[in-house]
Amino acid sequence: MLNHHAQKDRPRRDPRSWKVGACCHTHLLVLLVLFFFGAPAAFGAAAPQASANFEQEWSKLIAAAKQEGTLSVASGGAPSRQYRPVMDAFTKKFGINVEVSTGNAIDTVNRVLAERKAGRYTVDVALISVRENQQRLVPSESVMPFAPLLIHPEVVNTSLWYGGRHWYGDKDSKFAFIYHAAVEDQYEVWFNTDKLKEADILSVKKQTDIFDPRWKGKIQGQGMGDPSGIRQMIDSYFEPDRGPEWVKTYLTSAGVTFSDDRRILETWLVGGRFSVQFVSTAEEELRALAKKGLPVKQVFLPKQAGMIRAAGSGCCISAFANPPHPNAAKLFVNWFLSKEGQTLTHTMIPNIDRSSLRTDVPVGQVVADQQRKPGKEYTFPDAEPGIGAKHEEAQKWILKIWESRQK
Repeated sequence: MLNHHAQKDRPRRDPRSWKVGACCHTHLLVLLVLFFFGAPAAFGAAAPQASANFEQEWSKLIAAAKQEGTLSVASGGAPSRQYRPVMDAFTKKFGINVEVSTGNAIDTVNRVLAERKAGRYTVDVALISVRENQQRLVPSESVMPFAPLLIHPEVVNTSLWYGGRHWYGDKDSKFAFIYHAAVEDQYEVWFNTDKLKEADILSVKKQTDIFDPRWKGKIQGQGMGDPSGIRQMIDSYFEPDRGPEWVKTYLTSAGVTFSDDRRILETWLVGGRFSVQFVSTAEEELRALAKKGLPVKQVFLPKQAGMIRAAGSGCCISAFANPPHPNAAKLFVNWFLSKEGQTLTHTMIPNIDRSSLRTDVPVGQVVADQQRKPGKEYTFPDAEPGIGAKHEEAQKWILKIWESRQK
């Protein structure tokens, strides 16, 4: 849980007054180049530049962060489960204690926003989904522009990132920095091998085939009370192979049994109560169970369009305004996004089901289907300006369908 010690009486500061880093010296040649050719930009946001005296600035930042001694992280489900070894590495390297929230993203954001409304600023960094950022953290002015925090040469060098740029998942392209993305160029299905054969799954040629009467009563799925469950349906809403009518049928009349508890879903599938989960995400535990020899297996079905997605809370990072530990926050952001930090997310997390947008880190334990293919182009809808409003509209429609099902 988040530590609330001594922060409740901290006066609120205007986020615009929080200074981050030293100003870079600009040479005349650079000015001339920018004048004639324009500054590098991503959807209008100028790319940050490393300071000429980075080593000195970095040493001062480490010293100031050590003085603060603590970093408070508001985390969604995936990072809170997976990132403890990475956080321990940060603590070991810099001597700064890391406090990470537990629970899912919705509960975490509910708690943090309630604290901030009461004038208590207890967290520094958010490892929270694009959806929670764009629908709640950004509109509440809880997070600050992210680019001014970036000073590490390995981070600000956009040539080391996929597509040669930094990616953001909010409508202003400046608050929710996307560092991990999931490859979605096929549909992932999990099934019980005692109940079904792989050929049974591969007989599904188009996504509407799962509504055939032969599957009724055999399918399980994540409910809309699970953040990943609603995200799956938002994604499906926009999929060329699925779409709104597919979502409505899946939720209401396909005979799917839902649960918001992923452990229950794992138990059902392993035990054979239900034979198949056609819509699947956050399945690292299923991969581990399959490796142990339990009767579950993954298979893939074709998808019309290949894309990468900012998948869940393990995709992006944002910085809270009025942070209790501003130097520790800035140090963590730069270290975490550096080659070292992103390498650890690949090597310390078993069966990780997404990969870093850095292009200079080893594959590590990233599962094969989540490794981007060199030279292949992917669409990235979550990084499109304006996509948040479309997602919010789709979510309202989906939840209305879900609520009608409950009546």
